[in-house]
Amino acid sequence: MNDSNEKYIEHYNLKQQAIENTLGPSAEVIGHAVIPFRVIAGMTLGAVDMHYFPNHIEGTGFTTMELITTDGKGTKPNQKGTYELIAFTKQPFNDINQDPPTAFNTMERRMCENFTQIAGAAYGRVFNPYEICQISGSDGQPRYIIFDVYEEFDIEGRKHHLLLCMEIFEEELATVEMFGHEGFVNMLKMIKIYPYSDLDRNWVGVKK
Repeated sequence: MNDSNEKYIEHYNLKQQAIENTLGPSAEVIGHAVIPFRVIAGMTLGAVDMHYFPNHIEGTGFTTMELITTDGKGTKPNQKGTYELIAFTKQPFNDINQDPPTAFNTMERRMCENFTQIAGAAYGRVFNPYEICQISGSDGQPRYIIFDVYEEFDIEGRKHHLLLCMEIFEEELATVEMFGHEGFVNMLKMIKIYPYSDLDRNWVGVKK
């Protein structure tokens, strides 16, 4: 094993430990992509690996582990610094290869699609907390993601954070415009929708 591989493994283990200190133990299984995630000449190849955290809050958390590099850099930092992505479903964790797929499996694939698009774009643009970005699903339909700093952690003295990628309804964009991005996130917290991306709920709006 060469020095670069040893450094990568050491950094990966430290990162996992730091994130587990916040989210609790991760599941023993990792959702490895068939084609590894790479960004070449602005094009995203493959998908991110998925890491699962069933011991934090109700349901399951998902994170990336590929965006913060061994030099403490990686994708373009936002106003809070460098980050890995995180999202949540209320669905309990189960075998990631269930056939037919469960509600959890469907959400896991959706979050992987969201993460992969955001991670690829993050090498060329900044994603700040409370911003909303639009991406396209595998079905060709638009998806809307609002960001928030979920938790901070450090690796070898460098501070990083988990950037929440919470999917919201298109119909909620008018509510965001009315109350502001941070105000909308606080509203989702107050009515206990935050931090979940499940869309089997009523959209949050205001009566005209």
